[in-house]
Amino acid sequence: MIRILLIFTCILLISSNGFALERFDIVTTETLKNMLELRAQGKENFILLNTLDKIIADHHTIPGSINIPWNNVKERSQELGKDKNIPIITYCMGYR
Repeated sequence: MIRILLIFTCILLISSNGFALERFDIVTTETLKNMLELRAQGKENFILLNTLDKIIADHHTIPGSINIPWNNVKERSQELGKDKNIPIITYCMGYR
């Protein structure tokens, strides 16, 4: 019985991680560049969330993004506004 539970738990963990990204659209660099141009023209509305640590964000950031380090997102989520219909595009350096 313990072996079955352990296998079942492993299957759940593997499958839930594998399917987690299916809930989100991937935005390529080229798409984001176009979106930023449209936003500058007032034709697109979205929040660009930079989750880099502040020391890195001070030197590597996309202009117009909001910096909230990943480990502070929960406490600072009010900075993202209350409108749930505005898309939020999140980026980082990919090392976490």
